[in-house]
Amino acid sequence: MTVEFEIVDSPRRLEEVIDLVRRADAVAIDTEFARFNTYYPIVGLIQIYDGIQCYLIDPLEVTELGPIADLLEDKSVVKVFHACSEDLEVFQHILEALPVPLFDSQVAAAALGISFSIGYQKLVEHFLDLSISKEETRSDWLQRPLTPAQLEYAALDVIHLLDIYRKQVDELEMRGKLSWVQEECAGMTVSIATELDPQIAYQRLKGTAKLNQESLYLVATLCAWRETKARALDVPRNRVIDEKSVLSLAQLDFLDVGGLHKHTTLTSRQVRQFGDEIILLLESARAKPAAQRPVIVDPEGMPVSNSLMKQLKLKVSETAESVQIAPEMLARRRHLEQILRSGMDTGHYQLPKAMCGWRKTVIGDDLIALLTRQGGALSAV
Repeated sequence: MTVEFEIVDSPRRLEEVIDLVRRADAVAIDTEFARFNTYYPIVGLIQIYDGIQCYLIDPLEVTELGPIADLLEDKSVVKVFHACSEDLEVFQHILEALPVPLFDSQVAAAALGISFSIGYQKLVEHFLDLSISKEETRSDWLQRPLTPAQLEYAALDVIHLLDIYRKQVDELEMRGKLSWVQEECAGMTVSIATELDPQIAYQRLKGTAKLNQESLYLVATLCAWRETKARALDVPRNRVIDEKSVLSLAQLDFLDVGGLHKHTTLTSRQVRQFGDEIILLLESARAKPAAQRPVIVDPEGMPVSNSLMKQLKLKVSETAESVQIAPEMLARRRHLEQILRSGMDTGHYQLPKAMCGWRKTVIGDDLIALLTRQGGALSAV
């Protein structure tokens, strides 16, 4: 097929384009960006398709992108994305604006039981029986001029999306799942990785299960500092301090510059740049009285009952099959662990926040009932 698009590289034309696309009830949007040595994504192209014309907006030429923020916040226009988490980071960073209302075709595919994290290429094949290339996925989107292959690839990322959106909405409405997807998509704008509270950054770290409370507190302190520093310098987190070093430092009783070289995987450059600050940070953290320290909840938590976990997972699997939805969308393992830990001492189980809303009715209440019955059975033995 011939791919037609217009390159938008002037502020005046951008204003005209946004006025045009805001007349549509829904528009497809995508971004191409680079993120090689930065914390925040650097946007190289913004694609918008209104069902009539595809526009490729060049943010290296048009630096005043305010009209796009107006589109994103226009509640009369549905903004359709595919796997939009990083696109949301882009818009939050460059515009401090997020799309409302938002529809993510990957979330819709999971709700329809097709796949939990289907790629755009497979999505197009499934709904439209078309084959598109993904050869430009790793392209340099900051180079100029962009190649014809890059421009065509970028355009195709949105040109098929509205047709898929219409088909998905029809099917979701028929199955009574549209409200599930709308609720899920609305929640995506409140959990953007580059906007999360640095104080909970430690929850993303792996390997904390065997740490005592003191070490876990130091891990949380280091991760919060690392997150703040990475944002301020606009560098990847591991450019400040890598995860292995975070875990090592939290378990040392005494630390000096020599210890940084000996007991961590920090580079000499990192030690020169951040070493003194890390040492002072840990000394200050250790000196803080226990009563003044925040409560740190181990993200990997206490071990849970394998037998109960198997029963919960089986229930999720059975329910997912009966309502034709990807089981990962119903409940992830971490959510099941949170349920089990909530009643570990009292036997009164509670759903985590992520499993309230539409999930509560579909699966949550059944999981709590299952655990309550198990508790009753054990009491009767």
